[in-house]
Amino acid sequence: MHAAKTPLWLNALAHLFPLSIAVFFIFTTFTDPQQMHLYISKDHIEGGGLIENLTVLVLIPGIIAGAYTFFKYRKSFSTWLIPYWLLMWTLACFYFAGEEISWGQWLFEWETPQSISQLNDQNETNFHNMSTWLDQKPRTLVELWIFLTGLILPIFRSFKNNDEKLWKQWIFPVNSLFTAALLFTAVRLSGWIENPVFRDLLGSSEFRELTIAVFLSLYLISFWARAIHNNHLQ
Repeated sequence: MHAAKTPLWLNALAHLFPLSIAVFFIFTTFTDPQQMHLYISKDHIEGGGLIENLTVLVLIPGIIAGAYTFFKYRKSFSTWLIPYWLLMWTLACFYFAGEEISWGQWLFEWETPQSISQLNDQNETNFHNMSTWLDQKPRTLVELWIFLTGLILPIFRSFKNNDEKLWKQWIFPVNSLFTAALLFTAVRLSGWIENPVFRDLLGSSEFRELTIAVFLSLYLISFWARAIHNNHLQ
């Protein structure tokens, strides 16, 4: 399968969706900090959980798009690396979404099994609170991927001819994901500012996870959009 030109609607979505997220939550932060504090709170707190739940909702279209593209078009790619790379990210986003809602615990309100609560430092039915290898370390790698390939690579591409090999054109994010990567980077840097509004609200881990979800979901959707577009061109 050739690397088809990115559809215009995908470029528009990739810019407008992160911008709408940024405008809404930045506006809320500076006009009503208490409301933003509720947004980043856990969903079992009254009035809280918007960002946590939104993170899951944002991931769902990407997971569906990634799974569909893998099963529908995996034999059409020029190398097995591309579809299985896509599958890896799809499963990673499925894990991300499941962990974010503790695999349904906060939806169905079950008690954490004792065998899990003994290992989980927040008494939740998930894995990321058991070990840094299931949370901070893989998240750091994902954040580096977003920064380097979503933000830095498009800048580098603008100074050279786009003569990347075919597999690179599929593996690396499309240039229009620059906006989502920029949003993530801004939120990440906000967490280092000694101002409580930036550090505790805009730079909170919950908001940062939402920006990661926005980037990854758009990344998976871009596979589906280009595969569909390319198939129509053949």
